[in-house]
Amino acid sequence: MTQRQQNAILICDPGYDQAAADLAADYPKLKLLCASDSVDAAALASDAVAGLIAQTASVDAALLEALPNLKVALKLGRSYFNIDAAALRARGIDFGCVPRKGPNCVAELALTLILALSKDLVVGNEAVSLGAFRYRGLKPEKTAERKIAFHWMHDTRVHEVVGKTLGIIGMGEIGCELARRASVLGMKNIYYKRRPLSAELEAAFDATYTELDDLLRESDYVCVATPQTPETEGLLGAAQIALMKESAYIVNIARGGIIDEEAMIAALQEDRIAGAGLDVFVYEPLPADSPLCSLDNVILCPHIGGGTGSNRTIELGAALAEMNRRLS
Repeated sequence: MTQRQQNAILICDPGYDQAAADLAADYPKLKLLCASDSVDAAALASDAVAGLIAQTASVDAALLEALPNLKVALKLGRSYFNIDAAALRARGIDFGCVPRKGPNCVAELALTLILALSKDLVVGNEAVSLGAFRYRGLKPEKTAERKIAFHWMHDTRVHEVVGKTLGIIGMGEIGCELARRASVLGMKNIYYKRRPLSAELEAAFDATYTELDDLLRESDYVCVATPQTPETEGLLGAAQIALMKESAYIVNIARGGIIDEEAMIAALQEDRIAGAGLDVFVYEPLPADSPLCSLDNVILCPHIGGGTGSNRTIELGAALAEMNRRLS
C-alpha cells in the first residue's frame, strides 16, 4: 500500500514511538506520526493528517487549525480535560474517547473494595468457614424456598451502597472511571482535586466538586485516587480523618504515603471510622506485624490495582482499532 492510500494519524503525546512501531503492521491503512520530546504535535501537523490521538497532550484551537483535513479525534481515556471539544464540534470532527486499561483496572478494585466493605465480606467468610453458627446456638438445617437462616450473623456492618455518598480525592482517569461505576449503583459522587473539572465533564461523570474538608464530612466512602507528590504526601492526617463520620470508610488504591497510616490505624482501632479497604501501604509488602493485619474492619490487598497489567502498546492498540473503524 502506498503512502497516499494511508491515513496519517497524529499521536500527540511523546513516548509512543515503540508502541507505534510494534503496532504498525497491524494497521497498514494508517500512517503513524509520533510526537516526541524534541518534536511536538504542532510540528507534525499538516493537511495530510486525518486522525488524531491524544492522552494528556493539549489539543487546542491552534493545533486544530493546522489540521484542515482532520476527520477523527480520539482521547486516550475518558476525561477529555485537555481537548477543546467545542472547537472539534464546531468543525464537525468525529470525536470519541477510548477507555484506558490501567485506570479501568484500578477503578474496578476500588469498587470491589467498596462493595466488599458494604457486605463485610471478610468477616462473613470467616464466620461461615469457621462455623461461627455454633457460638450462636444454631445448627445446620436443610433449607427450602421459605426456610433459610437469613442473616444469621446479625452483622450490623452490612448495608447497601445505593444512596451513599462516595467522595473521590483526585479526579483523574481512575476517579472518573470509578464515578461512572458508582453512579450506576445509585451512589452520589463528590470529588476534590486542585483544578475542578469543567461543568461538561462533571455532568459526564455525574460528580460534583467539593472542598476537601466538606468531602470528608459528607462522604460515606472516601476513596483516595490521587498521585503521591510533595503536595499530597500525608494529605489525610489525623485532623482530616477526624472530620469523617464514624460510619464512613477509607478506600486507598493510590499510594500509601498519601494517608498518615498511624493516624488511620488509631481511628480504626478506636472505631472513629467504620473501616478501610487498602491496596497500598507506606511499606510494601505490608509488614506482618502491622496493626492493620489484626483488625477485622479492614480489607487488605497485595497491591493488585493494576490488574493483569497494561502498557502503551495495549492502550494505543485499542485507540488504533477504533480509529481504523471510524475512518473506514
